[in-house]
Amino acid sequence: MKRPLEAHLTTVQALFDLYMEELFLEHPSLKGPCAEAAEQVDLSCLKHMQQQMLKAQQNMLATLETNKVLKMMAEFDQKKEAQTPLFKFVRHYMRMVLLTYTFIRATRDGHLSSIDALCKYFFARDKQKYARIVPLYLAEMTTLPVTDPNIHQDGLV
Repeated sequence: MKRPLEAHLTTVQALFDLYMEELFLEHPSLKGPCAEAAEQVDLSCLKHMQQQMLKAQQNMLATLETNKVLKMMAEFDQKKEAQTPLFKFVRHYMRMVLLTYTFIRATRDGHLSSIDALCKYFFARDKQKYARIVPLYLAEMTTLPVTDPNIHQDGLV
């Protein structure tokens, strides 16, 4: 399972590079601040200094928020998806792969939000078994504090 996941992640990384090139062509003012913040994160990770990494990450988030990058990305997606069905397909693929990685991490951390987000894909891809079982599983896990408080309190789920 590791190799296919790595292949999908590598594909998403390549697609994201192409995506950002197009976004920066449409919004050239974003390239400088985003590149600078990304370089700070990269340098801090290379040095393995935790405090510096946290500071660089906070700076990156502040840069994204200040420049309204997520809003611009959403508008960019909406515009391009209306123009090109292939773009829409690629963005959905990218989101699904990232959700899959979020789910894998969440299963290790014990969170249910990622499986909730993935649930719609089971219906969309006509995976009847999962489409029936996952909502039931989510409902049982959500009511666990009431139905079985001992298991919930012990953090076994």
